[in-house]
Amino acid sequence: MILALKFGAYLTTGSVGLLSDAGESVVNLVAAVVLSVAIAVSATPPDYRHPYGHNKAEYLSSVIEAALIIVAALFIGYTAVQRLLQPQSLENVLAGVVLAGVASVINGGLAMHLFRVAKDSESAALEANARHLLTDVWTSAGVIVGVGLVALTGWERIDPLVALAVAANIVYTGVYVMRKSVSRLLDERLPEEEEARIIAAFDEVPKVRGYHRLRTRRAGTARFAEVDLFVDSGMSVAEAHEVARGVEKSVRDSLDDIDITVHIEPYVEGVRDVSRTPKEEFPDA
Repeated sequence: MILALKFGAYLTTGSVGLLSDAGESVVNLVAAVVLSVAIAVSATPPDYRHPYGHNKAEYLSSVIEAALIIVAALFIGYTAVQRLLQPQSLENVLAGVVLAGVASVINGGLAMHLFRVAKDSESAALEANARHLLTDVWTSAGVIVGVGLVALTGWERIDPLVALAVAANIVYTGVYVMRKSVSRLLDERLPEEEEARIIAAFDEVPKVRGYHRLRTRRAGTARFAEVDLFVDSGMSVAEAHEVARGVEKSVRDSLDDIDITVHIEPYVEGVRDVSRTPKEEFPDA
């Protein structure tokens, strides 16, 4: 429906700005298909080849969507330059603006809904798709303003100039989504606030003498952490195991959907006795 409205606006007016807006909606449609496949794959349970699950499929989907956003921007830019060199008058501006405005309102409502769902489900793919749709809304707004200015001033080059500005904004959004998704594909650590909650959970277990090498990462909605804990060197294996289980329970109570692996090390004064946060281990971060 949105695609039909936008192409109808282009065919009605002949505006290259509205054509670029419609072209981005084609990308939205392709991205939605990719997103659906990615969510289905990420929901697949772990198997022999993928024991940690398939959650990262969402990040791959976001990378693909970002690439499509950038490709759409290049298409818009090329078309706008062509029209800038060969200006063309617009027709039926009011009808075209109405059609584009209706499509923009629908897109805006869908984007806000997806942002809420993405936040609740912590889905990177849904967030990327929502951000793309919101970019589409701003694209439509800019194009509508440009078409209106052409009608008011009669200066035909405003239309392709607005399209170029839209293309620049789309590239910015595409690069942002790409960088964020690639960082998560490369096992970006959890936010500092979540790591602080994990560290606080260690202190709730009395027999923990310290810790170091806390490593965390996210894969879709799943969180993973591993840490080395110091316990008294005279502790039996069974006792150390109970300490580890206590730490795991404390962390899970503090943070949902986390799989934590604990490695026990003997507490040795002057050797293994200093608790170090990730910031202390990576001071240049």
